[in-house]
Amino acid sequence: MDQFEDKRINEALELLNAAARDKKTELQAVMEKKYTDLSSVVSAFANQMKIRATEKFEAGKQKVVDIATGVDKSVHKNPWAYVGGAAAAGLVLGFLLGRSRRD
Repeated sequence: MDQFEDKRINEALELLNAAARDKKTELQAVMEKKYTDLSSVVSAFANQMKIRATEKFEAGKQKVVDIATGVDKSVHKNPWAYVGGAAAAGLVLGFLLGRSRRD
C-alpha cells in the first residue's frame, strides 16, 4: 500500500467516526425521550393500580367486618348450636389425629 491509500482509508475512517458520533447523539436524544415517555406511562399505571388495590382492600375489609358482625349476632341468638358444632368438630378432629398409625 502506498501512502495515498493509507491517507484515503484514514479519511474514510474519520468520516465514519464523525457520522457515528452524530448518530450516537441523535440516538441518545431519542432514547431519552422514549424513556421519559415510558417512565410517565408506567408511573401513571402504578398510581392507578395503587388506587384500585386500596379500594379493593377497603371493600374486602368492610365485607369481613360485615360477616363477623353477622356471625356474632347469630351466635348470640343460638349459642348452643355453635357449641355443639364446635364439640362435634373437635371430636372428629381428635379422632382423625388420635388414630394409631400402626396397621
